[in-house]
Amino acid sequence: MGKSKSKKNSDKKKLEIMYGIPHCHTENSTGVGSVRDALKYSKNKNIDFIIITDHNNPLKDTTKHKDSSLSKWEYSMKQINKFNKKQSNFIGILGFEFTFKPYGHFNVFASDKFFTGYIQDVKKILLWSSVNNPIIAINHPGKNVEKLPYDSTLNNYMCLIEVGNGLYPSKTYNRYEKRYYSLLDKGWMLGAINGQDNHKMNFGDSENLTAVLVHKKDKRNLLESLRKRHTYSTESKSLKVHFYINKSLMGDILYCNGEEPLNFSIYAEDEYNKIVKIQVITSKGSKIKDIDFPPQKQIKYFFSIPFNEDEKWYVIKIILNNGATALTSPIFINIK
Repeated sequence: MGKSKSKKNSDKKKLEIMYGIPHCHTENSTGVGSVRDALKYSKNKNIDFIIITDHNNPLKDTTKHKDSSLSKWEYSMKQINKFNKKQSNFIGILGFEFTFKPYGHFNVFASDKFFTGYIQDVKKILLWSSVNNPIIAINHPGKNVEKLPYDSTLNNYMCLIEVGNGLYPSKTYNRYEKRYYSLLDKGWMLGAINGQDNHKMNFGDSENLTAVLVHKKDKRNLLESLRKRHTYSTESKSLKVHFYINKSLMGDILYCNGEEPLNFSIYAEDEYNKIVKIQVITSKGSKIKDIDFPPQKQIKYFFSIPFNEDEKWYVIKIILNNGATALTSPIFINIK
């Protein structure tokens, strides 16, 4: 029996989970309240992080600060850095939202720089990214995003996708499960996130959040785990999920020789809601497992399947008794 090797092996006992919002707006663009207001409000909701992603064009406008004028981007960065210095259990991050025509809206963070205007040429976003090394997320993906040609270099930066957007549960909340699977089938390696896309002072009021598995709850580890897709989308603030195949964590690439079995390890726990179903989903959205459980707060589920060259990725979907769901980032299968 051959041995398997993963890009990164992780021990769930050493991992912590950070819950937060990777997409929201303030009065700097289409939202309400200052950056500081957003930080204070979301911290008081007992979440771990918020990424403020106002639309890029207004960020060039200037504002008075002491005896000088700063762009809204520069002033927002100062506000966030000042706020973070006083916190031990909360992280604010600055990003921005831009339009990539005709593919839709995208968020950028993990960069000290921003740009104005929209992008039409993949080469331009690649050039900017090669200099600034951002993390790029696909926002509320529409049909046109499926027309974006796969580009392995762009995928180094564009590594996340909203599989849920809005405030759950409400009429403005949308799930993008099928589009998620479609992009995975096209070769894009994307991690699952959930964005509240707040435009009012309601940061963290809703149950839907992005969960990030980290080795330590700090900014460096948070951004590193987002870049590596160690994430899952959840519509329950209290749902904890760990998903492995052969010791590879959600978001990883599992390199195997095609002979050894794939050993799945799924752990899910929710202190306040009960788990009623787990689905294991692979290429083309096929369900290889669809298991109903008597409602329970904790599930440990293990199984093995043979390697199948037609199954390029695996995602776990968890359904709770109140109808809320969670979707993990994939584990990608690659022949070494």
